[in-house]
Formats: sequence, C-alpha cells, structure tokens
Amino acid sequence: MKTPPIDDDFEGAWAEIEAEAVAEGPAAVADLRAKDIKYTLINLLISARRAQRLTQEQLAARSGVRQSEISRIERGRKSPTLETYSRLAASLRVEPARVFRTG
Repeated sequence: MKTPPIDDDFEGAWAEIEAEAVAEGPAAVADLRAKDIKYTLINLLISARRAQRLTQEQLAARSGVRQSEISRIERGRKSPTLETYSRLAASLRVEPARVFRTG
C-alpha cells in the first residue's frame, strides 16, 4: 500500500504507522487503509487544482462547493462525501476512479 509522499518526512512516518497497525491487528490495518484512501483522494484533488493553477475560490465557483469546505478537505479536517468528491473531481476533470488504479 503506497501513499503519495507529502514531504520527505512523510514516508518514514507512514512506514512507522503501518508497522504499528500491523502489530495491532487486522482492524487497525483496515482503519489505516481507509485513511490511506482518504488522503490519496485529497492529494489527487490538491494536485489537480494546483496543476490547473486554480485557487480554492476558483474551484469553489466551478464546483459549487464552498471555499471554506474545500479548505477543510485539503487540510484533512473534513472528509468529503462521495457527492462532494465527485463534484470537485468533475470540476477538475479528474477521473474519480483513477485513484483506485494507482499502486
């Protein structure tokens, strides 16, 4: 299970977190995988927005999702609903299923 690195320290920290989850058991591993998917989706949205040189305000205008909600999603403070994620992905012309084919 690979997560796109946010910075150089992230990969080392993630490896430690994975090892702890494995030691705790299957439930902890499942919870960690769910979090991994969440952060992968968020990173995909952030990368697409930045690649298109859009501000959060511009993405809000395109998608109909409030800028404050986009900010909370990008900071990991709020998990987007499937509807919100789909609206953001469509506005950024990102294929939502793409994240599940990466590895």
